Amino acid sequence: MAESIYILGDEDRRKFARLVAAAWQDAELRSRYESGPRALLSQYGIAYPEGVPTPPLPPKPEGEFDITDLESAAGSSEPGTVSTILTLTSMTGPSVPNTTGDTF
Repeated sequence: MAESIYILGDEDRRKFARLVAAAWQDAELRSRYESGPRALLSQYGIAYPEGVPTPPLPPKPEGEFDITDLESAAGSSEPGTVSTILTLTSMTGPSVPNTTGDTF
């Protein structure tokens, strides 16, 4: 059986980047996402379809980061590439990165 996936548009990727950055700074927010991701996605203005697994929050990177860099990376993928802020998810977790050179 094929798993359903949902790819966020540019604006929703920027919103998700803000959510990720906030969750990296606030353990309570991260916990709320882990226990009820759809409610928090909605709170950040992201309408995520029912029946499709929600994206996991990525781990916080080591060192310093700038929210504008994160938002830029989240919303500026070039045509034929996959954004680096999100991985496609299935019921079993993140997908294997594309190493075949195929574009999506």
